[in-house]
This record gives sequence, C-alpha cells and structure tokens, in this order.
Amino acid sequence: MHRQQIVNSYTENSHTSVVSLSSYSIVLVLVLIILLASIFLGRIPELVAQENTNFQNIYEPNPSNRTNGDSDNIIISNNSPVLSSTSSAANNSSPLPSSSGPTSLGSGINVDTYPVGIAVNPSTGKVYVANELSNTVSVISTNTMRIEKTIGVENFPYDIDLNLLNNRIYTTNRGSNSVSVIDGSTDSVLYNISVGQSPVGIAVNPAESWIYVANLESGSISVIDGITNTVDDTIRLDGIPYGVAVNPLTDRIYVTDLASNSIHVIDAATNKLLEDVEVGTTPVGIAIDLRSNTIYVTNHGSDDLSVINGSTSQLMDNIPLNGNRPVGVAINPISDRLYISNIGSDSVSVVDISEIGNTTLLKNIAVNPSTKNLSNQADSPVNFPVIVDFPLVASFISFDPTDNLAYFTNTASNTVSVIDGETDSLAINLMFDSAPLDSGDIECNGVIRLSENSTLYNVGDVLQCTAIPERGYIFDSWTGIANDLSSNPLTVEVSEFGTLTANFKPALSPEVYIFMLGGMVGAASIFLGWYYKYGQRRYTKKYLTRIETTYETLRNEDKEQCIMQLQNIRRELLYLFKKGSLSDSHYNILDKKALDYIDSTRHEEE
Repeated sequence: MHRQQIVNSYTENSHTSVVSLSSYSIVLVLVLIILLASIFLGRIPELVAQENTNFQNIYEPNPSNRTNGDSDNIIISNNSPVLSSTSSAANNSSPLPSSSGPTSLGSGINVDTYPVGIAVNPSTGKVYVANELSNTVSVISTNTMRIEKTIGVENFPYDIDLNLLNNRIYTTNRGSNSVSVIDGSTDSVLYNISVGQSPVGIAVNPAESWIYVANLESGSISVIDGITNTVDDTIRLDGIPYGVAVNPLTDRIYVTDLASNSIHVIDAATNKLLEDVEVGTTPVGIAIDLRSNTIYVTNHGSDDLSVINGSTSQLMDNIPLNGNRPVGVAINPISDRLYISNIGSDSVSVVDISEIGNTTLLKNIAVNPSTKNLSNQADSPVNFPVIVDFPLVASFISFDPTDNLAYFTNTASNTVSVIDGETDSLAINLMFDSAPLDSGDIECNGVIRLSENSTLYNVGDVLQCTAIPERGYIFDSWTGIANDLSSNPLTVEVSEFGTLTANFKPALSPEVYIFMLGGMVGAASIFLGWYYKYGQRRYTKKYLTRIETTYETLRNEDKEQCIMQLQNIRRELLYLFKKGSLSDSHYNILDKKALDYIDSTRHEEE
C-alpha cells in the first residue's frame, strides 16, 4: 500500500509539474512576442506616414512665387515668437525708391583686406578681386559665390582688368609701382611689369592686346604691350590721372583727371592727347557704352554723373545721383542700366540709360560700408592711426552679362556684394547641404535643392524649406543660417550669404521593421518548435519510465492495482495528446506500451 501511494503521488506530481511548467513557458514566450510585436507594429504606421509624406513632397510639390521684401535681417520662424527676430532701420531720406539699411555684413562675399578693384570673366565663371592691404587677388567662383583661390601679388593691388581673348588678368600695384600679369587658366602670376609711380586705374584693349595704366603720382599713362609684357610707351599728362577706359571700336582712350576736373581723350593709334572734356568735380570712374558710343563719368566731388557723346566729345548732361562720393561705374547692356557705387552713403545708384539723352536715376540700393571703421584691420600688413578715405579707399563695379549680375567691392567690410540685374536688388547666394552626405534633400518653395547646390535669391525673399530624408533616415535639426532649430518645414527670410544644412539621423524603415519582426517571429517559431520537440522527447521518456516502473513494481504484488495505474497513465496520455503536448506518433507508442502491459498483466492474472 505504501508503494502504491508513492507511485500515485509520483504520477500526480509529475503530471501537474509537467503541465504547469510547459503551460507557463509557452504563455511567457507568447506574451513576449506579442509585446515586441505591438511595439514594432505601433511604429510602422508612423514611419509609413513619414515615408508617404517624403514622397509626396518630392513628387507633389506646391511651388510658391518669390516675394521681395525690404528687410535685411534673417527671420527663422517655427510659430514661436522667441525664435523670430526682426529689426528695421530708418529709410533713406531720398525721395527715390531705396532699400532699407544698413545691410548685414553677411550680405556680401568675404574676401581679404580692403578690396578695391574687381573684374568678371564670364567665360571662365570667375571674379577677380584686388585686395589692397592684403597684397592678394581673390578668385571667386560665380557658380558657388565662394573663394576658390587667393593669389599673392606685389604691394597694394588696386585696380584690375582682364583680356577675355587670352584669359590674362592685369592688376595695378600702387605700393610697388608695377602691374602683375596673371594667367587665368592657372590663376598664378606670370610677370610683374614696372610702370609709373602709384598706378591705379587700368584698362585692356582686347582687340590689339594693349593695356593702359594710369599712374597717379607720375601724371602719366603707361602703355603695356600684352604680347611682350613690356611698357611700349608712356603718355605724359598734366594733372592727376586716375580712371582709364578704352573704346576698341573707335580707338579712343579716356582718362579721368582728379586735378583738372576733366576727361583726357587720347588717340590709341598714336598715343597722343586729342582734347579735354570738362565734367564735374573730381571725376574718377568711367564706363563706355560701345553700342551708342556714350561715355559715363562719376564725379566724386560733385556727387553726379557726367554723360559725354563719344562721337563729338561733347558733354551732354550732368545727372545728380542722390548718393555721396560716387566712384565705380558699370553698364548692364541687358537692361540698359548703369550701376554706380557711392562710398560716402554706402549705396549703389541704379540709372536708366535706355534712352539716349534722357538718363534717369531710378533708385539707390543700400549696401555694405566702404569707408567706415577702416583703421587697425587685424589681417592687414599695416595699421593706420586714422580712418582713411579716397583714393586709398574705393569701390569698383564689374558686370557679368552671362548671369545678369553686377559685382562690387565694399572696402570697409572686406566683402563683395552682388546685384541681380533682373530686379536691380541686392542678391544673396545660399548653399544647401545635408548631413550626413546623401542622407536627404531640401525643398524650398517647391523646388528640390540637392546637397551642395547653391541658388541666388534677392534680399528679403521668403523661403519655405522642408527637409526630405532618404529611406533609412529621419530629420533631426537645421544648422547654418538656421542654427539648431528642429522645425520642419522652416521659414527663412534671406539676408546673408551662408549654408542651410539639414541634419538627418539613421532610422529603421518600415521594411526593416517588418524584416526584424519577421526575424523575431521566425526565431520564436524555431524556438517553440525546438521546445515542443524537446517536450515531446521529455514526455516520452518520462512516461516510458512511469509505465515501466508501474508494471515492474505492481505486476507481481497487485495485478489489479497495476492495471488501474496503467489505465490512469493512458488517460493522462490521452489528455496530453488532446492538449497538443504529445504528437500522434509519441502518443501511439506510449499508449501501445501501456496497453501491452495491461494485456500482459491480465493474461498473467488468468
């Protein structure tokens, strides 16, 4: 009887522990799978929505028109007053249309110290800037609006001009009384040619490869042979020559004289002075309209513009500019506009010259300063105890007909500014970038701006920019002109040169989530399959042991009790089989084993 209780207790405990352990293990595994699946599946709709938004932004843009504004300060808005800032300045007292000022120093391209002369080569897409107190020439790419090289020249480079036919650039060096010849293909100095004292203005006749240099202190014009790179002749003048220009169609050279308030007209064929034309006070800059043979002269002392008939050498008009101390002048042949830099009022005057004999001042554009705070520049080779002025300081202009842009120097701020010839407004070049590389793009006003792409905008243009991540990334933040902002899309009011960078961070795409979930489900199924097979083997071994033990223990002592216990084992096996804990094959083996022992015991009993 005691042995029977032990067998019964063993049978019940084994059955209970096996059922409880297997049940709890399976339930825990299933709960874990459901929990993980719910986490991943809960993220999928959000990610899919993000992906759909990305593709909608790419393939269904909503372009908006460009709007011009008067503000010169950047506004970054994400519907928070804390993140929005504006500042306004008093309007120009002039009755003419004028942009508000002062402008941000960021509205220009940074170059070296005291930029003065400037020249554009539209064929190579380069802008050359003479930096007077850095003894360098900055080379700016018109594509990126960034400096791509800095060329060292001799002392105090001042004015600069170029020959489009042979890609040669010529720079006057006031401090060393020379002209540097630069090869535009390599942007390196080829020769330094000695000329008169304090050379300032320079002009190139590309048709015959003659270069004319105005020597301020020598009172002369040096004539350089562009083929031999030597001084071929020196034209003596009475006065203080400053600016020089040449008309290759009429073979006439025009020189401004600071002392006589006149223009010297020289025959380029003989290098002889033909006549003088009286203009305003202190004439400096010259521009020639080759189509109409009209000469335009800026008068620094009388703040006006002289218009001369090139055919008759007669003064046609003096036009007040409503700007202080004009210097540089350049023609826009596309729109028949004249751009004049006023270093005293930090502005550029826009003049309509479309109708001969009816020159009209249209507006003044506020630009970066040219004459303020010029002393003690940190990167200058010399220091000045006082603020310096013209002619040491000047602002020249050069026009690019290919892109319809005017470039001009701002001496005090060490920058080069750009005017859009289509709108006659200050222009800003913005670069767009993504970090990491190829992690996404930026869409502004319905146009995709690819990484490392640059675009020109007018100051005051408002941009609605959206960061569009590539698959596997999500948007993180903005940097550059929009520093550490997480708003997407972002509203930007253009005011300064710079880069707008969209920062992205790695993220799992819906495909990866599904793949991971499938992997987890697959791993779980493998584990459950293994666990199930392991349970099958364990049950089989355990019940075989119980059947053998019951039969061997009770068949000789109590055959009736042996048969009853074996019948109980068969009922347990049937229960496990119905529950799924035993496979069909394992159940058949165990049940047949128990049934064989029952039959054997009955036969022995009979």
